[in-house]
Amino acid sequence: MLNRFRSLTGLAALMLAASSLAGSDRPPLEEMPQQFQLAFWLNQAALAYEESDYGDWARATEKLHALRPYNQDFMTHLVTAYSRTGETSKAFNMMLMMQQQGLAQDWEEIDGLDELRQHRLYNHLNDLMIEAGQPFGEASVFAELGPDHAMPEAMAHDHQSERIFVGTVRDGLILETVDGKEWKEFASPASVDGLRAVFDLVVDSERGRLWVATGLVSHFQADEPGPRGTALLKLDLESGELLESYPVESDGQPRMLGSIAINSEGMVFAADSATPMIYRLDPEQHSHPQPFFSHQNFASLRGIAISDDDQRLYVVDYEIGILVLAADDSQRAWKLAVPETLNEGGIDGIEYWDDHLIVIQNGVTPERVLKLELGPDGLGVVSVAPVVAALDEFDVPTFGTMVGNDLVFLAASHWQKVDNRGRPRDGDLPPIPIMRADVDATDVRVVGQDVLDKMRDQTQ
Repeated sequence: MLNRFRSLTGLAALMLAASSLAGSDRPPLEEMPQQFQLAFWLNQAALAYEESDYGDWARATEKLHALRPYNQDFMTHLVTAYSRTGETSKAFNMMLMMQQQGLAQDWEEIDGLDELRQHRLYNHLNDLMIEAGQPFGEASVFAELGPDHAMPEAMAHDHQSERIFVGTVRDGLILETVDGKEWKEFASPASVDGLRAVFDLVVDSERGRLWVATGLVSHFQADEPGPRGTALLKLDLESGELLESYPVESDGQPRMLGSIAINSEGMVFAADSATPMIYRLDPEQHSHPQPFFSHQNFASLRGIAISDDDQRLYVVDYEIGILVLAADDSQRAWKLAVPETLNEGGIDGIEYWDDHLIVIQNGVTPERVLKLELGPDGLGVVSVAPVVAALDEFDVPTFGTMVGNDLVFLAASHWQKVDNRGRPRDGDLPPIPIMRADVDATDVRVVGQDVLDKMRDQTQ
């Protein structure tokens, strides 16, 4: 815990020093972008913890939790801080919330909870949260990518030919398969000019196109890596031939298109994962993706999906949760309304399916796939159902694609196993399992508010 705080203190100091340049004209902290507020309160929490001032640690962590309510570390820290300050009711309320969100934690591994361990509710909640870390749901291994195809990151499905495509970061390859047993090379940097690390793929079957989000990162391995930058590539769906390249124009900021979605008219939307913003491309009108939407509180954009009626974009921010953008020119945006029993932290992949969102979540424990039923207006979640969780094959599941009612997805990742040049840190890279789960074969498993309130009453 202490090491985690120390790793963030230097960043906090740098950000605060930068903000001080505005001098006396600097706005109040609560009016500054959330990244500055986070830096400040991270610094305050770190200092308080190092001085064993648990009251101030709790107050600073409350601020962090308010800014990032889905961060499991902040929730765990609050339970510990409240226990150390004798605020037992607050500690149990936070534990109850974590348990209702399906989070896993063995509290016996956490120091400083002696005050809580005197109560029967502690053992009950601890048992439930240990159980939450056990494998749940049914999924089968559809295919496997060996270490010769390092860092797979993108996946797409062509419903006409039944091909599944996978893109890799380290070698910039696009692979294809029908049965999951035999993989063929569809495109490579040698065959497609400007193809570098592949971050997302989207099939436009009606127009015979495969869209690629690509760019140059340090992990990409090539004799001649090519120019820096990021682009959308339009490939022929049959031959893999490059039809057109749409680079993002340089504006002095780091740019990297990390995920893409396409509407029924062929309009492409792309999320920038380096300097968070959304681009839009009309391939008939523009030679470059055009800025579409941004916000100062965007933190780390990941997956993007579009509703079947083309009206709404669902954009994942890894720290904030799911955002909803109007797909027209109105610049309207909403935070997706969700029940308090849904933790939206650490979502990578997102797919729109039959008025539901299917999300792949690796930033909380347990790692899992959830099915979120949307309300009639598409702006809120009315029910939550886990599809699979904590499977033995899981090792940072990332992205997938819908094949009928099945989610086919990458159940593991190589990012945490390579250095910043894409080289294995420890021996050979493990194979990456590609799994298949029926999202239509799962039931809603959200404990009602009456049960939550009853459990809370036990702490009073």
